[in-house]
Amino acid sequence: MIDRDEDITVLREIPFSVDSESLQRLLRIRPGSQEAYNLDKMADFAREFGKPKAIYRTVFIDGSVEDSISVGGVVFKSALLSRKLESVGRVLPFVVTSGRELEEYPLDRRDFLEAFLWDSVKEYVLHEAVEFFRKEAFRRNLVERLVWMSPGSGDAEIWPLQQQKELFSLIGNVKEEIGVELKESFLMIPTKSISGIAFQSEKDYRSCMVCRRVNCHYRSAPFDRKLRDSLE
Repeated sequence: MIDRDEDITVLREIPFSVDSESLQRLLRIRPGSQEAYNLDKMADFAREFGKPKAIYRTVFIDGSVEDSISVGGVVFKSALLSRKLESVGRVLPFVVTSGRELEEYPLDRRDFLEAFLWDSVKEYVLHEAVEFFRKEAFRRNLVERLVWMSPGSGDAEIWPLQQQKELFSLIGNVKEEIGVELKESFLMIPTKSISGIAFQSEKDYRSCMVCRRVNCHYRSAPFDRKLRDSLE
């Protein structure tokens, strides 16, 4: 289901699949094991009850000053974001989530392995939802190479996590529309949610490129020291 209200688009009940065999290979789970059985059960639950969602808004850049940039009347403080958007006219601030429905799974939180498996299933659903959002952004806004920056991703000084508050205010009533709530710590509920500002770019960019963290499970691109040093 897709709702549009002026410049805001809400994607509800995003279609997705959970490939149990792929997850087993990714997590190095032996086929036929108890862990494989538990993972299949979790995947079945996700397929039946999961309702991933997304909301995004089409907004124009107002202008930039030093290390800040104004988007739709909201000011964001990030030298890298300002640099990345200096030649961009239109952006898509967004939130994508695996959905609150998956929080209802009867998880035994004392079982760390079970918690890890369920976390992996929700991560898989979120990935599917992000890919759907990417395709919809292209189809509706003709944004072919969509990249984004997220508050708090990479190192904190790149774009402070605290600016989640400004990002949510720019998008609209995120909690009412897709059930994602911003905590006082600026983290999101459900935890398997992602927010940011998406934009058209000729070159690929990922926050991992300027993040110094090592042994990160979610790293999707190598650290770019030259890019990082240019920000300091």
